[in-house]
Amino acid sequence: MNTNQKVYPSGQHYSGANRIPNIKQFVESLDKEKRERDAQIDAELKKNKGNGEAKAHVPTDQRKASKNRRTVRDPTTGKDVEIEDIGGHHMKAAEEPMLTVPNANLGKETTKQTTSSQSGEEYRVAQDITAPPDPVAQGSTSDVPIHGEKTNVLFHPTPSVSYEPMFAAIEARANVLCAGVFIGIIFLGRVLGGGSLWTLFPLAATVASGVYLWAKDLIRQGRATEWSAEQKRGETAVVNLIPESVEWLNTVVGLIWGLINPDMFAAVADTLEDVMQASVPGVIEHVKVNDISQGSNSLRILSLRALPDSHVEDLKEEIHKRDAKEKDPQELAAEEEGGDFYNLEATVAYHSLPSTGDVSSKAKNMGMQLIFYLGVKGLFGVPFPIWVELNRLVATVRLRVALAPNPPFVKTLSFTLMGLPKVEASCVPLIEKGANILNLPLISNFVNWAIATAANMYVAPKSMTLDIGKMLQGDDILKETNALGVLFIKIHKAVGLSKQDRRGSEGGGSDPYICVSFSKFGKPQYCTRVIQDDLNPIFSECCALPITADVIKADEQLSLELWDSDRSSADDVVGKVELSIQKLIQHPGKMFPQVSKLKGVKADSTMPGELHWEVGFFGKTQFRRALLTDGHDPNLPEGLRDKKELQDDKGSLDNAEEEAVVRTPPDPLWPSGILSVVVHQIVNLELANIKGSQGGKRKNGKEYEPARPEAGEIKEEEGKKLPSSYCTVLVNDELVYKTRTKVVSSRPIFEAGTERFVRDWRSCIVTVTVRDSRNRQHDPIIGVVPLRLSDILQTGSQSTRWYPLDGGIGFGRIRISLLFRSVELRLPPTQLGFGEIGTFEFTSDALVTSGYSPSERTKIRMRTGGSSASVKPDVCHRTSDGNGLTWDISGPPSQDDNSSTHRKKSKSVRIRLPVRFRYRSPIFFEFHPPNTRRKTNTFASLWLQDVPDAEELDFDIPIWKCDNGMRLSQNYITEANLHDVPALRAEEIGRLRFRGRFKPGTDRDHLRFVSDNDSRETIESWEACYAEGVRGEFVRPEVPPAVQKLHDESLTHGRDVLAMAPEEDKKKWLAKDGTDWSGAFGQDPAGVAEAKRRAASGGGDSGHADEEHQFVEEESSDDEHSQDIEEENDDNVDLGLNDADHGSADGPSGKGKAPESLGANDEEAGDNYTWQQGGSEEGDNSPQHSRKSMDSTATGATGKSNSSKNPIKQYREYRNRSRDLHRKHRGLMQW
Repeated sequence: MNTNQKVYPSGQHYSGANRIPNIKQFVESLDKEKRERDAQIDAELKKNKGNGEAKAHVPTDQRKASKNRRTVRDPTTGKDVEIEDIGGHHMKAAEEPMLTVPNANLGKETTKQTTSSQSGEEYRVAQDITAPPDPVAQGSTSDVPIHGEKTNVLFHPTPSVSYEPMFAAIEARANVLCAGVFIGIIFLGRVLGGGSLWTLFPLAATVASGVYLWAKDLIRQGRATEWSAEQKRGETAVVNLIPESVEWLNTVVGLIWGLINPDMFAAVADTLEDVMQASVPGVIEHVKVNDISQGSNSLRILSLRALPDSHVEDLKEEIHKRDAKEKDPQELAAEEEGGDFYNLEATVAYHSLPSTGDVSSKAKNMGMQLIFYLGVKGLFGVPFPIWVELNRLVATVRLRVALAPNPPFVKTLSFTLMGLPKVEASCVPLIEKGANILNLPLISNFVNWAIATAANMYVAPKSMTLDIGKMLQGDDILKETNALGVLFIKIHKAVGLSKQDRRGSEGGGSDPYICVSFSKFGKPQYCTRVIQDDLNPIFSECCALPITADVIKADEQLSLELWDSDRSSADDVVGKVELSIQKLIQHPGKMFPQVSKLKGVKADSTMPGELHWEVGFFGKTQFRRALLTDGHDPNLPEGLRDKKELQDDKGSLDNAEEEAVVRTPPDPLWPSGILSVVVHQIVNLELANIKGSQGGKRKNGKEYEPARPEAGEIKEEEGKKLPSSYCTVLVNDELVYKTRTKVVSSRPIFEAGTERFVRDWRSCIVTVTVRDSRNRQHDPIIGVVPLRLSDILQTGSQSTRWYPLDGGIGFGRIRISLLFRSVELRLPPTQLGFGEIGTFEFTSDALVTSGYSPSERTKIRMRTGGSSASVKPDVCHRTSDGNGLTWDISGPPSQDDNSSTHRKKSKSVRIRLPVRFRYRSPIFFEFHPPNTRRKTNTFASLWLQDVPDAEELDFDIPIWKCDNGMRLSQNYITEANLHDVPALRAEEIGRLRFRGRFKPGTDRDHLRFVSDNDSRETIESWEACYAEGVRGEFVRPEVPPAVQKLHDESLTHGRDVLAMAPEEDKKKWLAKDGTDWSGAFGQDPAGVAEAKRRAASGGGDSGHADEEHQFVEEESSDDEHSQDIEEENDDNVDLGLNDADHGSADGPSGKGKAPESLGANDEEAGDNYTWQQGGSEEGDNSPQHSRKSMDSTATGATGKSNSSKNPIKQYREYRNRSRDLHRKHRGLMQW
């Protein structure tokens, strides 16, 4: 090795100084350093006499060898082969290893040698007689000790001649020729022919470009021929049994290359398509990677070497850092200590074979078909097919393989590219004959840069880890959500905001709204409604944000920004509040009320106003062993449930957590959680024939043909008649995700999904709609798949299945994965609903007022978030006592078309109001007497966030006389807080009574209020499901019978009294959420009777009973004191709040280090949040104690002490554990 050459460390980027290795440099370096290596060998031999010198090769005595040789049938090749038993000369050869080297490489005289001037057959014969095994030509080789140079095929020069100097000369002369042709055409055409320069310039440029492209194509074919000779040299070495470093592996790769399924390159095509689609200019509407073919010409491995850990420190550290952030510490330690690693570096190269214009020659090389759709987006697109052929590729990759003791003995494979690979591709038209007119920088460079951009994602120090074990077992099923939990935020109100507009009523002058986002990411994750002309808005809205590991590692801050809405200009920032997510998640399971003063956008600036809100982090629950199932589909007949081929694909299960995911259904105790939806792929996708069949009178024997020839399996994967499909995902009738469009394919691969917070899995419905992307028209539905979680997740929390597409204009089967993980959050019944979409139904026959009766001709107008309605004055009458009014609404529903005749006879109509924003809008009533047609000051409101789903209730709400109806309708104002609202003069003048219910889900009434494309597509998806009979107009929460049975058994497990009690008594003591109240107010009655019986008989536990009874009385007497202590501790918790009072959490104005704990460990510090429905908007909702999620497998105990030295914390810890310390354990669910 040259001593002046600089050695670059492992992981160094390749650059101009540190070039990527290639074949030419590799061969030149061997030839250049050959003499230096020979001199080193001679010096080593002279220094170590014992090792011997190079001696003439002595052929093996065939007579002696024949004694130990015999001919047998080779089980590998199936042919006869001669084998030889190991003898003494083999042992001597092992002790004194010798290598056979041609004398030409040692500078000695030789009788036979291989030269570059020999033909292919002469070269093969000369190589065969100058290389082992015997017989070897006498005097042509020598035996060299193993300490010398290794035997390698590179000792034998290539039979080809390097044409690189000639290629450079041709290229230089071609440039001169093109310039001469260009100038000559213009000169001769102008002087002799008198042509116009406008004509001569394009003609000269065209001819010169043709000559230049012809020369470039000639050079490319010459280089391809030269590479082919290099490849034939290696193949000849294999034929002649010459051992080479990696040529044997190239032979294996060549055999396997043709056997590889082209579908394995689908992920590569998908990545390239995404990169190109994001980079295409505006004139290109779409780009599609139509096909990738690996051809018959395989990759070649130039060099392969094993590396110690010291050479892959960069890769090792990068993998360790990523695993430390993503994996559990115990799991990481087990992986690093429990297996071995194999480090490898390989340099691979690819060069295309010489090809002509026919299709068969193009098929030999690796390439892909691209289709550029040229045109105007949304108007028209003309397909422009191009064949991209990979000419050359050189890359160096380092691998780190983690070995495992169990099959397939490989666990993970981590790889990194040592610099950007050198890629050269050419673009040719899809015609058999014609010049390579498309080999221009515009298209070729675009393709090359797209490949380089895709490869740059894996260039060091970046790497990628593949779970080879799961890939070999075909496991692509996600068994864990990316989200670690949710941040639940409730925004109560803002007080004393600054006035942003010159105009405004009393107490107004700003149109505020609040955006919830991550401070660094910036994109709003949730946005409240706009409350117009109010400086003290009352929002009363809540949201849940899934928190992933990336958010925590980036040290994101939860940001609440108040904005002022302006129609004619950009919105203005009124103020903001930030809070550290890293500090908040250290105190899970509890809501923390906050009253934060607003800060400005600039550092250390403040803004007028306060924000009253609550926030808490709630992690994922553990699985209960009591709900563990056998994993078999209960919908199958008994005789088919045990058949393996009929079970859902669960993939590989590596640990108990994954086993619990696929065999434990969602827990009814924790209905809220995180839902993951992944759309994998569609197969056999095609459009139905809507033009009719070819039936009737047909001649020439065609009358016997099938009516619809397209019947049967699909016959093509790509074609003009196939759809350009994309998928939309609806969760509870709300659009949450839309995939990219896959152009003209019958087997589109999406591998895309999303994660969303779901309030109640028992009523959740996921609808996946597949549409055909078309120009100048609405995208039609190819098919829909409605998935109700309670029907799909009956035996596990994860499901991956194939579903047929139905209800559209096409056919196909789609693969979808669902995964639900509960979080430790309990919402009240009013918040535990289906979602924002629904309909409010008036089920009473009349609307009745008391204390309000201005006129019998009073009209009522109603509106809500998404619709409006009115009750005509014709149906208004006074009540019998004359103190009120009644409106008859007993007629047929407004959407019932069959009752149009009845509606003509009856003036009354049954009112149904479709709702799109249920949790942020009320049913607002406006009363219009005859003299107040346009403006009125009489209102009533019913906020839908206070109404539970599907429960028919009697409502009695106040009628207010108010001078500001807009403020009353947009703020969350009820009887409880009416008098606390500033600048609002309102008084109660009557009551409004009616009966109604909120019906969750979409129905036909929503058709009348379609306002945008998203709502239109949502309605169309529901109509397709409704027409097929798979969806109704009513959604009810349901728990699968099998899950309900396991849940009921778990509630009474270990409780002898409850297990033997009648069902009526069980209902008295067991709440809907499974809470056991049988011992909440003292010792269990049965336990007291048993204690008295034992005391009377002289035995027992009466002392313990008295002690427990005494503790319950003491606990009830100290409730107020314990609550004060809890509130005091909550105030001392450092959540990293960054507002006008606290400043930056890390700055000098921060509050400093947080307390050690909240009185116990993180899991016990905050009880699971149960909503306090009666709390006011002042933020004084105190968290209620409820039961913690518990892993019934009892494997989570670590024995770690959670005690604290703080007396207050010790007392609180004692209070939290006192019930368990002073009460008998009567089952797993006893708290």
